[in-house]
Formats: sequence, C-alpha cells, structure tokens
Amino acid sequence: MDNGEIAKIFYRVADILEIQGVEWKPQAYRAAANAIESLGKPVSEIYMEKGLKGLDEIPAVGEALAKKIAELVETGRLKHYEKLKKQLPLDLDELDSVPGLGPKKIKVLYEKLAVKNLKDLKKTAEQHKIAALPGFAEKSEQEILKAILGKEGKAERIPLSVALPVAKSILARLKKLKPVQRAEFAGSLRRKRPTIGDIDILAASKGPEAVSKAFVSMPDVKKVIASGKTKSSILLKSGMQVDLRVVKPEQWGSALQYFTGSKAHSIALRKIAIKKGLKLSEYGVFRGSKVVASKTEKDVYRALGLNYIKPELRENEGEIEAAIKGFKGMK
Repeated sequence: MDNGEIAKIFYRVADILEIQGVEWKPQAYRAAANAIESLGKPVSEIYMEKGLKGLDEIPAVGEALAKKIAELVETGRLKHYEKLKKQLPLDLDELDSVPGLGPKKIKVLYEKLAVKNLKDLKKTAEQHKIAALPGFAEKSEQEILKAILGKEGKAERIPLSVALPVAKSILARLKKLKPVQRAEFAGSLRRKRPTIGDIDILAASKGPEAVSKAFVSMPDVKKVIASGKTKSSILLKSGMQVDLRVVKPEQWGSALQYFTGSKAHSIALRKIAIKKGLKLSEYGVFRGSKVVASKTEKDVYRALGLNYIKPELRENEGEIEAAIKGFKGMK
C-alpha cells in the first residue's frame, strides 16, 4: 500500500469522525495524511527499516497513528476504518466526488434528509429539498444536480475489447523510451476482466522522471490529471484514463504482482506472509528489513510457498489454495 492510499484512508477516517461530531481527532488524521503525502520515501520502506519507531518520527504521526500505518502496510486494511464505515452507512466516495460537498455539508444532508449516496442526493435535489438547508442555496442545489447528471452521462466501465488496443498503443510507445527497462499492463486489464475502469500500466526504470515526463506528453492526451516522479495520470481524448507507475527495476516482480491485484487476492497473500513471519508490499517480500524476493512475480509467489498464479486467475476464488497445494506437491 503506497503513501497516497494510506493518506486517502486517513482522510476518510477524518471525514467520518467529523460527521460524527468527534473533536480534534479529524484534524490529527488530516495532519498525518498530509505529512504522509509529502514524504519523499514510502512509509512501507520506513516501517521495514525502522519499525514503529521510524513511523513515529514522521511529523504529525504519534504512537497511535504509527500503529495504524503499520496495520495498513502489513494487511492492506484498517480495522478502525472498517468499524467506522459500519457505524456511518454513507457512501463517502460517491458523495465527496460531487463538487462543493465536504464533511460538514454531507453531515447536514445525512441528518436532515437521510442522504446516504448519489441516488438519495439526486432524488432530494430533484424534489428541491436541499436549497432550504443550512449552508445551501438554490444555486448550490442546481450545481449538485448538474454534477450528478454529468456523472451519469459517463460510462463507468470500458469493455476490454475497446481498452486493449488503446493500452497496447501506449505500452508500445513506453517500451521505445530509452530509460524504460520493462513495461506491462497492470490492474483489471492484465487480469483480462470483461470491463475495466482505467488503464493501468507499470514501468521499470532508473530514470522515473524522464519516463513520467514522456508519458504525460504523449499524443492524444486531453488533460494531465497528475504528474509525479513515479505516478502520473492522463485523460485521453477518447475519455479513457491511463495511470502510470514507475518502479525500480529490482522491485519489478513485487510491484507487478501488487498492482495487478485483485485487491482480495493481494490481501489474502499478505495474510499468508504474516503467518510466515514475512511482510509483503509492492516493494518486495521482507523478513525484517531483508528483502527475500522482489525481482520477479515467480520469486514473490515462491517466497510465500505458492506456485505462480496467472493474472487472470487472481480473484481469491480458490486459486491461492490450489497454488499452495501445487507448491507442496513439487517438493
């Protein structure tokens, strides 16, 4: 789990706590999330090298939040966050995606109109119930409805047959770049799901900045959503979003396994790693601070006691148990 993903969960915890009326804790989580986003080094590496002490040294991160970061790095989940989501049955990802809606306004909508998701929000906006609420007006009600209708007009999933030719073209361009040692599809595209959300591509390079710069400057780019040293996102003129991650060549195998997913498959693998006294992340399989495997996917699975699992099978639907059995049979 990378810094951005951990920070996002902390921001979500802060939002829920604020909606619940909890004092000072939301600010603490947001301060920690901001510090994590600003780090020049992955928190998972800090944890592997220095443990909880290293996490505690991050600005705005105390002992309690350091333990929560460690839980996210080790398991990919945070029990406290899961508990909070059950206490507040809101789809914050949906509601927060509407421009102008933050925790305070979402709280008003929930308490006054029982709005839990976009469907509820659209219904109340169409019935003109929002304008009279504290902090809202007729114009904001219209803007909310306009934003929802705009979202409904966009295709949420792209057929594999449509996305694949586009992805192949971008991948071919990336492979021609001198700094790129390896490049491959990741995510649901690599798992050959019938439909995908975005196109995910992984590249290995010792010069990530040059690769990212070339990526966001490619033809057919309508908008640069994000441009960073190792992570960039573009929106094509066709409307498809393409995300690129650039990793160190020596971390290729573990990164490809991690970013291929699925999430359920990756969580199951991390549980196996923990039982073996190991830690699994996009940076490798670790025993303490020592790297056990990271160069190839086969090395990663072997270190966990599994045969290699093909990407299209990685859905945590029995493939892991079969791979364990197959690995034992080879001994």
